[in-house]
Amino acid sequence: MVNPTRILVINPNTNPKNTKVIADAISAYKTPSLEVDVVNPEKGPIGLESYYHNYLAAVEVHKMVAEAEKKGYNGVVIAAFGDPGIEAAKELANIPVVGITEASYAIARLLATKFLVIVSADTAVPRQIRYIKKLGVPDYQFAFRPIGLTVLGVMDDRVSAKDLIAKNCEQSLKETGAEVIVMGCSGFSGLRKDLEKQLGVPVIDPVVAGVHVCAALADMGLAQSKFTTFRVPPQFEIKR
Repeated sequence: MVNPTRILVINPNTNPKNTKVIADAISAYKTPSLEVDVVNPEKGPIGLESYYHNYLAAVEVHKMVAEAEKKGYNGVVIAAFGDPGIEAAKELANIPVVGITEASYAIARLLATKFLVIVSADTAVPRQIRYIKKLGVPDYQFAFRPIGLTVLGVMDDRVSAKDLIAKNCEQSLKETGAEVIVMGCSGFSGLRKDLEKQLGVPVIDPVVAGVHVCAALADMGLAQSKFTTFRVPPQFEIKR
């Protein structure tokens, strides 16, 4: 019997509600050949609402990434939109490390000329624009729309979040000409099927995208190159 592909999904915040939402979204896609564990750090912010929160969370995420390969995982997914700490995480492991944002954008570009990214608060938009530009996505391919809730607000009332997502998507699809929706928050995970029925366009669940891209890389025996960009960092004493 062939061993299943084992993927570790890390929710970078410490909110157990968010971790459960992520785990529930993935459970519908599990197969005998794909084993997925979802975890979150014990220390760090309960939600990621700023660059500061992202940097704090990344420290604990990096520790978990460094241990994942030793524990026998075939790949790691960082399950926060914006992929906090992704570059360093790729340096720390020889197995594939995938951010849910980079995976979602790669898939969206395969499906349509333009995609719409629905995010939580308006403060997330400039951070996401900086990141998507860094990934090399041209201006004509994307548009952003915030729904006016914080990440914690999304977790506290997912029914309202779903209604706000649908309302904003209906309006933004007409305004932007986008043909695919990327849900720009791991707290939106699990809402894909209902939104697709209501909106009539493909909807990408970022957590599901991240897991499947990571699993595909692992199954193909591929991981981030260690030639230059993601070479393992030099080992020397770090004062703490």
